[in-house]
Amino acid sequence: MNRITFNESGDILGAAVVLVGLVLSAIALTLDMLIANAAPSFFGASGEVPAFGLGKVLMASVPAVLGNTYGLYMSYRSYDPRALVKFLAPAAGFSVAFMIPPVWGLIAGGNLAAFAVAALLNIVPVAVAVSVLLGLRPGPRTGSALALSPGNA
Repeated sequence: MNRITFNESGDILGAAVVLVGLVLSAIALTLDMLIANAAPSFFGASGEVPAFGLGKVLMASVPAVLGNTYGLYMSYRSYDPRALVKFLAPAAGFSVAFMIPPVWGLIAGGNLAAFAVAALLNIVPVAVAVSVLLGLRPGPRTGSALALSPGNA
């Protein structure tokens, strides 16, 4: 899969990253729609949980996935030994930022079932995006690859 997003010289391909991000967004949106429809009845509170419409599901899934995809592109666009940290720190930030509204709703008197569904809607896209994007990152460069890279010429 590394060949999808990186060429032979180790440079990241922006168009491929955008394509991967859009595909991951569609997958996350589908999973979130399934969660929004099935999770309230699973928690036994289908009448108490507010309706999670398409707008809420879109806002929970697509920005989180595209933000993590953008983070992968920005952290790996030039060689840096700390690129993994530059990718994972914003991913953790996205995860925390998207969990603020469900936590606030629970603190403000919401029920536990609504919190659980909203938390699932926020956690699943980030988990899907980060795990797939970690699989796309390049492996460590060896000494000979560093000597041949255009940035070190």
